[in-house]
Amino acid sequence: MLVLLMAASLLLVHAASYEPAVSYVLLYFTASVGIIAAAVVVPLLPTEQFTSGFCGSIYALYAAVVAMMVFFSGGVSSELYVLFFPLLLAAALHGSWRVVLAALAAVLFCYALAMLPGLLEDGTGEEIASLIFYRFAALALTGVFLLFAARGVLGARGADDFAADDGSVLLERVEEELAARRGVQVAVILVDPGGEVRDLDLLLERVWSRIGEPVLLGEGNLFGVTVSGVDEGGAESAARRALAAASSLGARDARAGVAIYPRDARSAEDLLVAAGRALEAAFEVESPSAIVLAGRGPSGERYRAAR
Repeated sequence: MLVLLMAASLLLVHAASYEPAVSYVLLYFTASVGIIAAAVVVPLLPTEQFTSGFCGSIYALYAAVVAMMVFFSGGVSSELYVLFFPLLLAAALHGSWRVVLAALAAVLFCYALAMLPGLLEDGTGEEIASLIFYRFAALALTGVFLLFAARGVLGARGADDFAADDGSVLLERVEEELAARRGVQVAVILVDPGGEVRDLDLLLERVWSRIGEPVLLGEGNLFGVTVSGVDEGGAESAARRALAAASSLGARDARAGVAIYPRDARSAEDLLVAAGRALEAAFEVESPSAIVLAGRGPSGERYRAAR
C-alpha cells in the first residue's frame, strides 16, 4: 500500500495543478529508498524478525522517508503529508499500542522537522502557520484515536482469544499451518510459566506481539503457540523469548517443550504429543527454567535441554 501511495504521489507532483516547487532529483532518490525498503528488503526478512520493536523502527523509517518526500515536494505547501495517515493506520492494524505510539512519535517529529525550515523563512504568514498547525493537530488526533483503538484490540484479545481451550483450537491451528505451508517446518511450543506470573494476560499479549498468537490450554497458565518457517535454532529462540517474557513478569520455574514438523512428527496430533512429552521432560531439568526440544534418534525418542 505504501508503495502504491508513493507512486501516486510522484504522479501528483507532475500534475499541472501542483504549484509548489519540487526538487525532483532528491524526491526521486527519497522515494526510491522507501520503495526498495518496503517492497524488496522487508519482505525478505524472516517472520520471527518482526517483533514489536523491529516493526516500530520500520514505521519510524517510513515516517522519515515520507517527511523527506514532503520537504522535497514543496515543504509547507506540500500535499504529500497525507501519506502519514495510512502509515498510522498500518501501525494500528499491527495490533500493538506500543507500535502505534512509536509510529505516532516518529510521524510528529519527522513532520515537524520537515516544516521547520519553511516556518523559519522570512515572510511566512499566519495563514501558512495555521495550516501547518491544523495538519499537525490532525495527525496527532488521528494517532491518539488509533492508539486507543489498538489498546481496545488488545483488551478484546485478553477477553476472547485468550480464553481457555481443551486443545482443540491449538490442534486446529496446527492443522491449518501444516496444510497452508506444505514442505515448510512448523514448530509447536508449549509453555508453562508456572503459577507466579503477575499478569497472565500481559504475558500472552507479549507472546502474541513477539512470537505468534498463543492459545491458553486448560484453566492453568499453560499455553501453546505455533511458529512456521523456522529451524531448530529459530524454534528454540522463540521459546527463549517466551520464557524471557514470563521471567519479566515474575515467573521463576518456567518450562517450554518444542516439537518441529516434520522432524518430530508427521501429523498435527503427533506433533502436539511430542511437544507435550518435551514439556514433561523440561520439568526433569534441574534449572530455574528450561527448554527441551523433542527429537528422534536411532535409539528412539530423545531430548536435548537448552538452559
